[in-house]
Amino acid sequence: FGESFPAAPETGIIVQELLATKELVTGSQNESKLRSLPEMTDSKKLEAMAFLEEILIASYQSQSIYFPLIACRMVQITLQYGLAKSSCAGLSSVALSLVTVFGNFSEGYSLSKTSLGIAGSDKRVLSKISVTAFAMINIWKEPMQAILPELKYAYNMCLKYGLIDSALFAGMFHAYRAFFTGSLLEPLSKEVSSYMRNNLERHKRRLMHLSMLPVSNGITCLSGSSGPQYVEEFITEEHLAEALQNKEFTVCESMLTFKMMCSFIFRRLDEIKVIARQYLELFEHESGASAQFVNIYRNFYGGLLSLYFYRESQEQFWMDRATHAIQKMELWTAESVWNFENKLFLLQAERHYAFGEMDLAAEKYKLAETSSKKHRFIHEEALSCELAAAFHKEAGDKKNVAELIDRAVECYQTWGAEGKVKSILLSP
Repeated sequence: FGESFPAAPETGIIVQELLATKELVTGSQNESKLRSLPEMTDSKKLEAMAFLEEILIASYQSQSIYFPLIACRMVQITLQYGLAKSSCAGLSSVALSLVTVFGNFSEGYSLSKTSLGIAGSDKRVLSKISVTAFAMINIWKEPMQAILPELKYAYNMCLKYGLIDSALFAGMFHAYRAFFTGSLLEPLSKEVSSYMRNNLERHKRRLMHLSMLPVSNGITCLSGSSGPQYVEEFITEEHLAEALQNKEFTVCESMLTFKMMCSFIFRRLDEIKVIARQYLELFEHESGASAQFVNIYRNFYGGLLSLYFYRESQEQFWMDRATHAIQKMELWTAESVWNFENKLFLLQAERHYAFGEMDLAAEKYKLAETSSKKHRFIHEEALSCELAAAFHKEAGDKKNVAELIDRAVECYQTWGAEGKVKSILLSP
């Protein structure tokens, strides 16, 4: 098709291509020009764009370094020859690269909206790029709860138009985001079971089926229903080591995050300490400036664990991990108060507690509880109340403890985490 790429592109070449392409497509004037481009008519370039879109999808799935280069080339062809149906995929992928490579949320989000606007009423094109836009870009700017119905709609529309791979990714992204953002566990369990059944039986995608298992088992663990009771039973050190050895960094980070979340919620802290020490610093360096959804909760729960371990040992290693997590959450809160403010307040509360700054800690716990409730993160409201109760009990201020525990139990019950409720009621 007349399009060539370097045999072994270095990081510098990829960054240079992205920066050059960014200058051509970001900003209100450039985005206006994009929307007014004529339709592409060159038959060879139309074929090239269709082919590039196919390998773009494959390169994303394999986490290939060619992904941003292919996206940039598709945008460059679009600017020279006009808009094709595949142009929106190129634009949304450049937008994704701006977010994941540079942490450039505002320009990535703006370009994402432009790609959705160009797709317009073409529902087949729109359903494909909606998966990228809503699952990986818009989450940094829009309320996470508003993203979930868009992903469910994209899943159903992709199935309708026979876009099976896009549909399965939409289903997986929806399941992960719904779980971590506190969707009610009982209805989510039914949705996840449906996704998994379709992946395995209808679409014969065993790998995608397996990628849903941590979500399914996480729900089982929290709800207290049959199956693995605790997280160490379904995510082992061997699972993490195998993913890391295969350089499946996103898979490894996802499993680590599930393990840390459930271990922290159930207060099974000694069992996660060695793994947290082994992997948290690794993923700080591996992630760099990039921003992916799982980074949010790896930093959140990793930060909470690190602050607990610092209070226990006063070891600087743990404060370094916590400081990194808080810095990330500060950065993300500047992009979306709705999505990140409550998490930042809770991390700050635990840091003040670790430093013995009791008045400041009490203030931040209250802010975390209020922000979680305001922004509808029911599970994080529960966690804020529970940690605040532990803090006040330790501080000798017992008048608020019972009320906070009662509110935590109420929130956990609303979420559907009956397994956690049982562990609270059975604790001394």
